[in-house]
Parts: sequence; C-alpha cells; structure tokens
Amino acid sequence: MIKICVLGALGRMGSGIVKEVVKDENTILAAVVEDKSCPKIGQEIGSLLGIDKLDVNLSGSLEDVIENVDVVIDFTAAEALENNLDIVKKYNKKIVIGTTGLSLEQKQSIKQSGNEIACLFSPNMSVGVNLLFKIVGEAAKILGDDFDIEIIEAHHRFKKDAPSGTALKLAEVIADSLGRNVNEDCVHGREGIVGERTKKEIGMHAVRAGDIVGEHTVMYGGIGEKVEISHKAQSRETFMKGAVRAAKFLADKDKGFFDMLDVLK
Repeated sequence: MIKICVLGALGRMGSGIVKEVVKDENTILAAVVEDKSCPKIGQEIGSLLGIDKLDVNLSGSLEDVIENVDVVIDFTAAEALENNLDIVKKYNKKIVIGTTGLSLEQKQSIKQSGNEIACLFSPNMSVGVNLLFKIVGEAAKILGDDFDIEIIEAHHRFKKDAPSGTALKLAEVIADSLGRNVNEDCVHGREGIVGERTKKEIGMHAVRAGDIVGEHTVMYGGIGEKVEISHKAQSRETFMKGAVRAAKFLADKDKGFFDMLDVLK
C-alpha cells in the first residue's frame, strides 16, 4: 500500500483527494495537514469531512508526520510551496504538486528538485486536459502564422490566480511549437486603442463566475474559418482521481521530474 499525505486537506481540492485516497485499494491515508493556524488541528479527518472515521488526525506540521509517508500531494498555495518542498527533500520523500499561481522561479525550483527526489508537477491533473496539452501545439504547427491564437479560460468566482495554470501551460506548449516567447508574446486581455493584432500574439482571457469548475478553449482564427479545441470539466473529481493516479505513478520512482503526460504514457 502506498502511504499518502494530503496537504491542504480541508480545501476544495484537498478534501476530495482525501476521499479518493481512501477509496483507492492501492493507497492508504497516512497523514493530513492544514495550516497551523487552522482551528481544527488535532481533530479526526473523517469526522471533519463527514465520512467514516479514519483514525487520522489533522496536523499543523508536515514535518511532524512525514516520516510515515511515501508520497505527499500538495494542492495548497504558492507561498507554502518552498517550505513544503524543502521538507519533502529533507526526508527523501516523493511529491505530487498541483498548486497553481507559481512564479517562473518556483517552477524552476520544482524541476530542479527532480535531481534529488521523485517530483511530479502539473497545473491540471485531468486526463482530458493533458490530451489538450498534447494536441494544441500540433494544431498550431499545422495552422501556422496565418491563424491567430486566443486562449479563453473560465473558473469559479473563488479562484485566486489568473490566468489559470492550465491556460499558462497551453500558452507555453503553443509558444514552444511555434518558436515564440511565451513571456513576450502573450497578451492578457485587451482594453482601449491597442492597435492591430500582431501575428505572434497569443491572446489570454480569464473569466471568473459562479461555480464553473474549469473550462479552457484554444481558438485558432483564420480568414474565413475558425478552429476551436475545448475542454470542460464537469466536476472536480477528475482532478482528484488524477492526483491519486500521479501519486501511484511516483511510488516506484527514486528521483526525477515528471508531469501528467508521463503518467498517461
């Protein structure tokens, strides 16, 4: 059995991942962690989530529980990542990271961690979105510079970062396929007299409304025709199942940096 620790266990994603870990016959919930300021520290997680008692109490410290863990799943916040990653490396454990809103420096730090531990990072754990990652670059290559590219993403009103990590990854894949610079060629929304669109622009637009789980569309606009490739998540369960699948993938890895496309191969 793969012993898993879930960080942010009371969050929207974390609580669902806890339930998926419990349901999976190959994994066991070894530990759950929340910020030390959480008033529910010390309480039994099953009771907190309204499920069967699991005899696992909520901890306020990853370091206090990590020795009895194989894989850590982190869907917390960008500001917590560095400390979490340092602890995982210190104890030579494995980590799945789904946290978004990360800086370029943080993403680079995650990649470098693969030199020491087994580390998997993906801004989106769903099978469908990772298929989207695989095909949008190929479509861009085929359509070329004669088609303008726009990325439109929509999420629930509670999401704190924009654009989404998934939208940024889509832009990176497209930019790499076309030899463009994602930092220079992405245009985030438009307002006022912005001038005629350049051929190299990759438009990026974020919608925040209601309880939208996650929707991503890449639009390729040509003269006289338009191609759209879209993915719409109907529930968060697909992300949660993907995170557990990623943890199981890492179980026999000693070190290395991976993403969900490695899991799906």
